[in-house]
Amino acid sequence: MPFLSVKIIPPVRLVQKRLERLRRKIPLVSQQRIYNVAVAIRHAMKQVGSAVSYPIKWDSIRQRKAFFASNGFGGGIPTKRSGRYVKEWQIIKTELGYDVGNPLSHSKFIGGTARSTGRQSRIHKGRWPLFKIAIEKAVKKLPKAVKNSIQQIARQEGFKTK
Repeated sequence: MPFLSVKIIPPVRLVQKRLERLRRKIPLVSQQRIYNVAVAIRHAMKQVGSAVSYPIKWDSIRQRKAFFASNGFGGGIPTKRSGRYVKEWQIIKTELGYDVGNPLSHSKFIGGTARSTGRQSRIHKGRWPLFKIAIEKAVKKLPKAVKNSIQQIARQEGFKTK
């Protein structure tokens, strides 16, 4: 028995407009998700480390001597936290995204670097968050978040998604 299937198909121009809006929104979604990751990294790095444990775990005899010779690296002995390290974490907008960082020259000794945990001083190990670990945790969530956002926008534009 022959059948005739009748469907309502949106006009081609409507589909084209929806696709065009979707194309324009995708970079904005990606940029917002990348910004959210930058905020998560900065938030993780702004966590204040726990108090120093004694005896101090100096990286070297030279470091210990320098600390005492420079009156606590200029901060006095006993050293009192200024909070500057935590306050200095910042997000800077760039052409292609965002930079997250701490401009203090000594920040790599407190939280390590983006590429290595090896720069963190033994004095701070286990007490201050590591920059590299904060980045890895935040970035791990990024692909799924971007995919979910794109699917949500596609649904808003009238496209079916899984």
